[in-house]
Amino acid sequence: MVTFPPQPAIRLRAAVIGHGRRRVAGPIDLDLARNDFLVIAGPNGAGKSTLVKTMLGVLPPLSGSVERRGIRVGYVPQRERLDEIWPFSALDIALMGRVPALGPFRFLGKEQRRARELLAQVGLEAEADRPFRSLSGGQQQRALIARALVAEPDVLVLDEPTNHLDVPGERAVWSLLGEIHRRQERALVAICHHLAPALLHATRVAVLRDGGLVSGPPEALIEAGALGDLAEDTILRKAAP
Repeated sequence: MVTFPPQPAIRLRAAVIGHGRRRVAGPIDLDLARNDFLVIAGPNGAGKSTLVKTMLGVLPPLSGSVERRGIRVGYVPQRERLDEIWPFSALDIALMGRVPALGPFRFLGKEQRRARELLAQVGLEAEADRPFRSLSGGQQQRALIARALVAEPDVLVLDEPTNHLDVPGERAVWSLLGEIHRRQERALVAICHHLAPALLHATRVAVLRDGGLVSGPPEALIEAGALGDLAEDTILRKAAP
């Protein structure tokens, strides 16, 4: 019996990305497999967010094609600062991920149980009822990850998930994402400005630079010198306890 490899969740072919008529990068060929942990890196202004928005259908390509195959997407923005007038708990934040499916104020017991389970998975079981504003930066990021996961996405997209975290918090979040990728059948896509700690967990890296894109396994890109100063301290971090 002949078997065929599964179709990618997202496929870009000769895609030129940009805003309006302004070209940012391309043409780009890129596949996102259903078991990928893809990290998108590059200098400021290279087009990382534009690429992700094009992959998800938020922005159309200026030319070329983008195919998506019936995927549900969970999105984790850069860490938010909620208005302190509203006393949202970590559980409330996680439950927000169900609003598109249920509508506001319609959370059932099973939804709360599922949200608590996901908070436990991201290491926030004991903080579920604490105000979101009282959590540390790393804990807030974990609550936002739980919010995205509660919708059971096929693809989890994160926009600079370790932005403004200290080094221990940064490592902890990447370790959590690596664990989510290993234990759950979903693809992860993370925009990353500081690439080094992400390389310990990514299966593939896409680097945007000077209007072009290079992608492949981290080891291959490191050996080819394609990462440059984006991963200058990778070896030091791998050796760190």
